[in-house]
Order: sequence, then structure tokens, then C-alpha cells
Amino acid sequence: MLNTIFAISFTLLTFSAFGQADVNTSIQIMQREEWKALPPKFDIPSHTPKFITIHHTGVKKNPDVTLEQKLRNLQAFSISNDPLADGTPRKGWADVPYHFYIDMEGKIAEGRKVTFQGDSNTKYDLDGHVSIVLEGNFEMEEVSPEQLASLQDLIFHLSEQYALSPTTLSGHLDQAMTSCPGKNLYNLIPQLKSEL
Repeated sequence: MLNTIFAISFTLLTFSAFGQADVNTSIQIMQREEWKALPPKFDIPSHTPKFITIHHTGVKKNPDVTLEQKLRNLQAFSISNDPLADGTPRKGWADVPYHFYIDMEGKIAEGRKVTFQGDSNTKYDLDGHVSIVLEGNFEMEEVSPEQLASLQDLIFHLSEQYALSPTTLSGHLDQAMTSCPGKNLYNLIPQLKSEL
């Protein structure tokens, strides 16, 4: 009986009001169901995670919108055929392009399921890339301490879960012609690699 009570108590401790916490790392990730994600519009190629690739949203941090709404807005844009900000035409994707989203407060949300390939407006082989996007334009803004701490935790969690070495961690600009993830985030990648 005591063992059953302990097991129930331990299980309850691994959950929080803000989503599921991983037992090994105590990382909290808002699941798709929590932000009311729509199902993908069409089939997405599956893949096995082999790399971690860091992105930024490329727009300034917005404290006036909840994380749930940011993800719903991102999904609505992603599945539409709306052009990019510079007017470049684009064909809508099946879902959110990124696997994880870290907001300005360091909260983490699940985007696309990690077992499916992500998407990008740039050309590179997306097979095996787990994409993490941080809210902000890091050409101009700084990564908040909360964002950095969550990014470190998430990278460690993914590295442990998929047996990824530090050499698999890169910025979007290492894969394609882009300024993403912005210099102020990109310059933190060597530090992040050294901590794995």
C-alpha cells in the first residue's frame, strides 16, 4: 500500500498545471492539445531525429500575446498560402514548421511532432533535423536568460532521448543562406555545445 501511494505521489509530481514534465529532466513542454493545434493538413514525411537546428522567429518579442495564441497564429500562417513579409510567394505547409517553440518567458511548446520532418523557407535537407525556434529577432534583440535556460534544458533532453552528440547542434544559417537565428543567438551555440 505504501509503495502504491509513493508511486502515485511520484507520478503526480511529474506533472504541472502548465503541461507535462519529463521525469528525467523536469522539463515542461506544452503539448499540442493544450494550445489547441489543428491536425496537419496533409501527410508529412516521417524521420528519425539526428540533428538539432536552432532558429528564431525573426520578429520582435511580443509580451501581449499568450504562448497558446502565438502557436495558433503560427499554425494558421503556416498552413496558409500567404506570402512572406518581403512579398515572396509561398505554398502552405501541412503544419507548424518547427518542432519546439520557446517564448520570451522561456516557456516551451510542442510544435510539429518530432517524428515528422520540419519545414523551412530555405533549401536544405530537413531529414533528421529537430527544429527549435526562439521568439525574437536576435539580429536586434538579446536572448532572455529564461529562453537560454529553457533552450539548454531542451537541447539536453533531446540529446539524451535521441543519443545526439554536440556536433549535431547548429544554427539555421549553418544549413542554408539565411541570417537565422540572428547573431545574438547564433553566438551562443558554442557555449550550448560545450554544455552537452
